[in-house]
Amino acid sequence: KTWNRYVFCRDNGHNTYVEKAVLCDRFFVGDQWTAEDRLALKLARRPALTINKIISTLANVMGEQIYQRSEIGYRPRSGSPAEIAEALAKVYKQISDNNQLDWKRSDMFADGIITSRGFLDARIGFTDSMQGEVEINHLNPKNVIVDPDAEEYDPDTWRDVFITKWVTADDIAVLYNKEDA
Repeated sequence: KTWNRYVFCRDNGHNTYVEKAVLCDRFFVGDQWTAEDRLALKLARRPALTINKIISTLANVMGEQIYQRSEIGYRPRSGSPAEIAEALAKVYKQISDNNQLDWKRSDMFADGIITSRGFLDARIGFTDSMQGEVEINHLNPKNVIVDPDAEEYDPDTWRDVFITKWVTADDIAVLYNKEDA
């Protein structure tokens, strides 16, 4: 059932999104001519001139995002003690600093304005501590397959989200077994 749902989600919107995202990435870096167009221009002995206004415009927007970056704060409500708000603010600051969250938020924002999707993944990780720590990772939006039936932007309302990645045969052997690898 999971595989069939994955195939359905992949084939009903995700592949189209990936094609668009690749095209948007190419335009962002200034690679805006197709191979056919380049060949036609070469045969006509004309240059394939690119004046990339996209990168300068988006660089300006990304710089503005960094300059106007929001700061997370906590305030007590409904008679709650101020000490709790202060403790939450310090915990958030520690998690943010450990994960270099400002950089990851900027990367996610850049993905969003270039390819129209950006994702962060927050989980409890046990690499540094057996008690666990919050780990926040920036995901490649082309590797995140969202529910094609979703009607809202809120991920809590989505039925499915698949995160894909390539792994080596050795990784598969460690995670599962040697026969699967």
